[in-house]
Amino acid sequence: MSARLIVVGGGPVGLALAAACEGFEVDVVEASAGRPAPTEALDIRVFALSPGTRTLLRELGAWDEIEPARVAPVKRMAVYGDQGSSLSFAAPGSESLAWIVEGNRMMAALEAAASSPAIRIHRGAAVRHLSAAADHARVELETGITLEADLIAGADGPDSRVRTTFGIEAQEEKYDESAVVAHFDCEKPHESIARQWFRADGVLAWLPLPGRRISIVWSAPQPIAEELAALPAAALERRVAEAGAGALGRLALISSVAKFPLRLIRVADPVRPGVALVGDAAHAVHPLAGQGVNLGFQDARALAATLAARSPLERPGDLRLLRRYARARREDVSAMQLVTDGLDQLFAARAPGIAFLRNFGLRLVDRQDWVKRTLTARAMR
Repeated sequence: MSARLIVVGGGPVGLALAAACEGFEVDVVEASAGRPAPTEALDIRVFALSPGTRTLLRELGAWDEIEPARVAPVKRMAVYGDQGSSLSFAAPGSESLAWIVEGNRMMAALEAAASSPAIRIHRGAAVRHLSAAADHARVELETGITLEADLIAGADGPDSRVRTTFGIEAQEEKYDESAVVAHFDCEKPHESIARQWFRADGVLAWLPLPGRRISIVWSAPQPIAEELAALPAAALERRVAEAGAGALGRLALISSVAKFPLRLIRVADPVRPGVALVGDAAHAVHPLAGQGVNLGFQDARALAATLAARSPLERPGDLRLLRRYARARREDVSAMQLVTDGLDQLFAARAPGIAFLRNFGLRLVDRQDWVKRTLTARAMR
């Protein structure tokens, strides 16, 4: 009899986990009824996928489902402080640091990868009740369907029902910030460079898109984020171009403008007997490093690998087994949360002398090749 897995949450990480768990019968429970098929228009949500994530998607057969013309490589990263300091690094050789992919196209590719007789996706299915132990897991849906398995994986986002139901403690801190997202045509080519400015009014990132276009993520204090999101197109174009020191010349808004609240979520122990959390259910980080979804995909890879390597005497829901998965992910997640939260607080600080120290630090790092190599290696996981 095949091992059985229930994945609560049918987003990118949940689908990746379902596709990665070979030898399992998988039920994916997704509350939303479905997503419209991608169109020629750019999706407002884009993601910077690391080489490690691309490798996983390629192994699952999802990467080749994404049209190459809709993917933009990131060859170099340029970071600017608020007093003229800067830091620049690139991937070794001809490699890329990351690839920018539209969210809806990534989802469509993962849905294709999860099209298997062993995977059943229940859409528009709200969860009524969850229960789990080391030897058995059960999910009752509002539709009246009852699913039984050996393990429940919570991939249901930062407001995880799975996390709450099983009493998995989470430390949550709401940043007094929102991320403002929009796409622009550029007067000058971006040269596959991702640019980021640490400013008094937030952290502004310009991500290269295919052609002469960029996507911006401006993580700003709430009053500024609300102001930015409400600006007329021409005023927003000028504001974004000026904030980026005119690096790409004139900008023309080509999308809607979206705003997303930001928060930090720390989960010390993401497992219980018969239960494991992945993705945003297990952690949330500040978007300034663009690594949130990559952490989630690596959760999926690590959990699938842990389950595949279990001994014949170990059940998928055994706590001892699941703690191996938790240990495998602890360092990466903790390090990313420490760095992103620390940088956000450092550049938001207005105390005398702090500006000098943070910009001095940025210049110092830029002069240390071994430090930049270390940063590059971590970003490319």
